[in-house]
Amino acid sequence: MTDFAALRRRFPVLRERSYFAAQCLGPFPEEALADLDDYRATLLLRNRGLETWVMRLLEMQQLVERLLTAPPNSVALRDSATSCQAAIAAAISPSGARRRILVAPQLDFKSSRYLWRAQEQRGFEVVDVSEVALDAARLRELIDERTAVVALPLVSPRTGALLPLGAIADRAREAGAILVADAYQAVGIVPIDVARLGADVIVGGSHKWLCGAGMGLAFMYVAPRLAETLPVVYPGWLGATSLLVEHPRFDAAPGTVRFQQGTTAMEPIYTARAGLRFVLEVGVAALRARSLQLTQRLLDGLEAHRIPTFTPRDAALRGGMVCADVAAPEAAVGALRALGIDVDSREGAGVRIGPFPCLEEREIDRLVDELAKVSERRGATTA
Repeated sequence: MTDFAALRRRFPVLRERSYFAAQCLGPFPEEALADLDDYRATLLLRNRGLETWVMRLLEMQQLVERLLTAPPNSVALRDSATSCQAAIAAAISPSGARRRILVAPQLDFKSSRYLWRAQEQRGFEVVDVSEVALDAARLRELIDERTAVVALPLVSPRTGALLPLGAIADRAREAGAILVADAYQAVGIVPIDVARLGADVIVGGSHKWLCGAGMGLAFMYVAPRLAETLPVVYPGWLGATSLLVEHPRFDAAPGTVRFQQGTTAMEPIYTARAGLRFVLEVGVAALRARSLQLTQRLLDGLEAHRIPTFTPRDAALRGGMVCADVAAPEAAVGALRALGIDVDSREGAGVRIGPFPCLEEREIDRLVDELAKVSERRGATTA
């Protein structure tokens, strides 16, 4: 049994707050502050610290590969999930009848929606499959030889729903389509094994359920069979075979590393390591089990107070957060914040509640009671 009460003491914010906003910015472990002190020391070394930075980059790449159960050199580090998806989009061109991109804008993060919708300018047909995205059988029917890309979130940042991407991966491969999974809301709270999931591309980042202290570090896994065939349209020196030997033309490094570009910002590398190590130490399976316990209690409490949600009740169909459909969600967020309870809201998603696994059941109950009071004062729910 994992002692989450003991683990809680490692997170500074959890000593002061009931933190239900890991879907926005995860709490970071105290070890991240020590890593920041290490980074400050490297700044004084100037060029003598470059080797240390390179070693830290390699370590982070390997930690992400461990997290995803991915083979060596199958992960590249970038600055955002959008840039990761852009590298894949740029490498694909419409060809003959194969020019469809299937997306779910009602479920996806807005940056991903913008990126894939913009591919219409390049001759692609972007098809909205939001209405069937949770139905694997119906979604499989839409994937055919006209489909170039299926770009969907693994967990929706707008509803908390866990999409059945594993169930459609074989159909995408059979049809010759590339399945791109935005796993930003999943990594660290939903176990991901790249072989079992079957997605060709998986993108994620460090500052949500992976407990990174800062922002600006994302990563992408590309299946080795695909990485070797996709062109690198916008190369950079960190994606080259050698970082020190200059070639007249870009000589791509083996594997997914070839999609890295310019020098990676080091601050997010240092602020992200402690959280990633914490997740690997505890294990995503244990974090997932605790998360499901807390979100089930949350869903039961909301139902008891007749507060509807956008999030599926089925544990197999939800990620780490619950979206409550209440009136004036921004006002509710502010009222809870004044009580030491942190949540957030998004347009069309209501109040988003992401219980960090180190929280306690009594905190769930208090949040639900206070949210019910706020809802009553604001005119009940929106339903």
